[in-house]
Amino acid sequence: MKKALAIILAALLVFALVGCSGGTTNGGGSTSGGSTGGGEAYTAYVLAEKGDTYSLGLANNFKNSFEDLGGTVIMETFPTNQTNFSDYLQKALDNDADVIFAPNSTTVAANLLKNAQDLGIECPVLAGDTWESSVILDGAKGADFDVYCSTFFDESDSSGAAKDFVAGFKQWLNDNPSYYDMNGGNDIVAAVSALGFDAYNVALAAIRAAAEEKGADLTSVDIATALWTLTYENGVTGTIQFDKNGDAIKDSAYIKKAGDGAFEFVKVQTTENDASQAEAYDYGDAKGISLDTAAKKIVIGIYEPTSGNNAAGGKQEVLGIYYANSLDNVVTIDGVDYTVETYLSDNGSLEENAVTAASNIVSNGALVSLGSYGSGVSIAAASTFEAAGMPAIGISCTNASVTEGNNYYFRTCFLDPFQGSVMASFAWELASK
Repeated sequence: MKKALAIILAALLVFALVGCSGGTTNGGGSTSGGSTGGGEAYTAYVLAEKGDTYSLGLANNFKNSFEDLGGTVIMETFPTNQTNFSDYLQKALDNDADVIFAPNSTTVAANLLKNAQDLGIECPVLAGDTWESSVILDGAKGADFDVYCSTFFDESDSSGAAKDFVAGFKQWLNDNPSYYDMNGGNDIVAAVSALGFDAYNVALAAIRAAAEEKGADLTSVDIATALWTLTYENGVTGTIQFDKNGDAIKDSAYIKKAGDGAFEFVKVQTTENDASQAEAYDYGDAKGISLDTAAKKIVIGIYEPTSGNNAAGGKQEVLGIYYANSLDNVVTIDGVDYTVETYLSDNGSLEENAVTAASNIVSNGALVSLGSYGSGVSIAAASTFEAAGMPAIGISCTNASVTEGNNYYFRTCFLDPFQGSVMASFAWELASK
């Protein structure tokens, strides 16, 4: 009788332990409980580049959000200039990952997607805004897995400003063979081109606002002052206002899937953003750079990578700026017309080039700088722009540190904490299907 009771109690104990299990542990991944997936626990494999501010920042934002949902994350990093990712991706296969998240450059992506195909990976591969590129479309051809990215704009948007921009930009690309080639040999409208277009027009609006206040005595500091309280309502990516950190107040991201020769719209992910527009900022006795009244010109600097790992995205931002400049390039100040010129300085996608590239913009008399594609190079240039009293408007540099504590840096895009949360939620949806 005692033996029978012992067997029954042992069985009950085993049942209780199984019922209380709080998730699945896979290899080197972390596990957290509280799954929102009806008791299911999913695994994400995350791959980021060592030393890359954008890649590591977004990867960690995704990791935290996915674990908060109750999932397991296996995260690894690879060294710069890595070209073969088979051993890393094998870890995703060995751990039965439901999704792969790889927020890296398009140069990395080209090799990673090829390796994924060679290994026979079938789970969805996700990334952030850098992957909205023809490089990704080429890499996803023939794959047994779907490729998704989050981004800032959808060229199928039928609203007035967006629709007009898309039609005009496509025509402009087709009319200019060198720009068409610069866009990757196609007339796809990348979201960063739309952001570049908006960034230029925001800069121009701030210059005009400063001119109304200061006339020909305006300086770059006056333009920075105007940006804090500016409301630009004609943005193709929406109305643009800046919060107390200099970040555009955004509440939406677009999810897209790499299709046959084009990205396919999947959904808009919206979240509440209770940030409010900044109050006027006092730069004290900062001098800044004066308006060139002798040459009667205004220079807008373009701080972008046109070489290196981020060249493809950098060029697309430049194209958006060039197109905007082709449409609006004269500012009237005190009855005198000033021609607006652009000056491009290539940062080569490398943080060690930041000071030199930014200094070139300063020495060419720019009143404001636009860019960069890539958060690390943007952060590295911030002190140079601040020392010159020159405002910089980031276009797609999503790491929160770009503007934190940098009172001359603004940006027109959403931030990585938001983007990481959006992609984690979408990854969970895909895993649950």
